Amino acid sequence: MRIGQTETWPKQKSALIIFCQLTFVLLTILAFSNCASSLQKAKIDYTQAQVLDRSFKTEQAAGLYKRTLEEITREIRKKPSAQAYLLKGLVEIKLGKWAEAEDSLCLAASLGEEKAEAWAKEVSLYGLALSFEEQGFEQSAGRLYSILADKGKFSPVVMASVGKLIDYRLKSLAEAPAIQKDKILSESIKIVEKALAEDPACGYYHYLLAQLLSHQKKYAESFEEAAMARELGLPSEKILRDNDNQIIFCYQQLKQSLTQDELGRFSQVYNSWVKKWKWLDEITPDWKRR
Repeated sequence: MRIGQTETWPKQKSALIIFCQLTFVLLTILAFSNCASSLQKAKIDYTQAQVLDRSFKTEQAAGLYKRTLEEITREIRKKPSAQAYLLKGLVEIKLGKWAEAEDSLCLAASLGEEKAEAWAKEVSLYGLALSFEEQGFEQSAGRLYSILADKGKFSPVVMASVGKLIDYRLKSLAEAPAIQKDKILSESIKIVEKALAEDPACGYYHYLLAQLLSHQKKYAESFEEAAMARELGLPSEKILRDNDNQIIFCYQQLKQSLTQDELGRFSQVYNSWVKKWKWLDEITPDWKRR
């Protein structure tokens, strides 16, 4: 019996060790799984918020962005990670929290997210430009917007900066002498075309180009850019409506300037778009029924 007991004990000890090791591995996997699922849920909510944003359901999107921010903040308290801070920064940008986004991206960079460091610098410059603008230092703000529009790599900052820069330039048209207006418009078009070369699928850039071409009285080209902007999607319902008004304006201008044959061909194309967009008629967009 003593010999049997001596032989059995090492086997029992070995089995106990293996059991403990397996338990530890399972608990570790479970912990990481819970962590991953929490982070994954925040990513899914962020994606859903973007879909709502693109559908112009602004209030619902904002609510989902806020919920995502709460979720990711809780996740960071439990387990800070580069991915979590990166997502937090992206959500904060969507909510217009530029200073907080800069901090989040800096923390993401410190935890190993390489691209976050460059993004944080651009967010910082954009936040500074906004601050200058609020204080009335428009010239300084304009210089920063120009730098970001030309050299920036982080899409949300570049897009916002290009928009600000074009707004500044269009405002200056009213007071500029006639000889300067063409120069301002030509330089502005080059800025937008450069942005389009980097991101040709950005509807907002096509919208800006349509506005500038209209100032040059190039209504056919302006219409094409505005139609492309509508098809690719725009960042807000306000901009969508402005773009639709641009489409209608170009249509009315072309009706007056085209020959009978040219107008017939253009009207056929125009009405195909009207039908696709479900407008009430040639000058009544769908949102006017709401």
